[in-house]
Amino acid sequence: MPTTKKFSELRAQAERDPARAARIAAHTITALREHAEYQLSELRRALGITQAELAELIGKSQSAVSQIESGEIGLSLDMLRSIITQLGGNLEISAVFNNRRVLLDA
Repeated sequence: MPTTKKFSELRAQAERDPARAARIAAHTITALREHAEYQLSELRRALGITQAELAELIGKSQSAVSQIESGEIGLSLDMLRSIITQLGGNLEISAVFNNRRVLLDA
């Protein structure tokens, strides 16, 4: 019968192996970036805006918007701020430390 381990035990085991911890950190960053790109394209669609329309709003090509949403090109903080602003929102960035959240100026 397979044994089960608590997630905290698996995490501690991974943290003791520097190579494994580095792989996990790299995959975490990739997953977070891909999730953000997905959320951005879903937000655009939910607002009924095409890639071409967003491109015009931010002064980029439709191809550039497509590449941003697919992760082919990186998304800078300034570009993210521009996109969010043109979609009618405000960008908020916070740093989280254990039980403390600090809102940073975007």
